[in-house]
Amino acid sequence: MDKKSTWIAGAVCGAALAFGLTLGGYAVADEASSSPMVQKILGAKTKADAEALAAQYEQEAKDLQAKAEEHREMAKAYKTGYFGPGGKFDMARHCSLLAKKYEEAAKEDLELAKLQRGSAKK
Repeated sequence: MDKKSTWIAGAVCGAALAFGLTLGGYAVADEASSSPMVQKILGAKTKADAEALAAQYEQEAKDLQAKAEEHREMAKAYKTGYFGPGGKFDMARHCSLLAKKYEEAAKEDLELAKLQRGSAKK
């Protein structure tokens, strides 16, 4: 390996290490810096709190369903547009897979809302 290749390999390793350490910092974030949803879950103590969480899950499900629809439309456009099906990377297939994932996530959120409402009745 020549000096230039060694330097490039060292730079790439250093960048990868810095990236890993940065992500590691997010993994050990304390409760004070948690997302607002995590704070709502931790602070939920009443039926109204549970209802508010359920409503938020339902809203998230609606947002995810909209994203799924957007990706289904993008898949149609890729099938008929300039890019066409196939090629090195099938963009229509990519969009269809994303639409399916968004739809699955929306169903999970609706199930969470149902479970949250069920826990509020107790």
